[in-house]
Amino acid sequence: MGIRDFIRHLQEHREKAKKSDVLSKAEREETLREAEMMVGMAEAAVKELESVIANRRINLPEEHAVRFAQDIFLYLKDEEEKVKEKLR
Repeated sequence: MGIRDFIRHLQEHREKAKKSDVLSKAEREETLREAEMMVGMAEAAVKELESVIANRRINLPEEHAVRFAQDIFLYLKDEEEKVKEKLR
């Protein structure tokens, strides 16, 4: 799943969370499972990017780019966590 797919799924999950009271139990559980999977993917990406930063052969511009990517994944993870809370 690419970052654009991740963002599209997050938008879909937000929409479902807004109307969580009308979702069927199965649809709510499926969306929650997807959200949990996406949170796990974002966490894995952040950890992988941290290992890149720990590599001392990385130069400063690359480090800035990697830290920017980490911030994006952390933001997306936090947003998906909000969806999970609404669905629970």
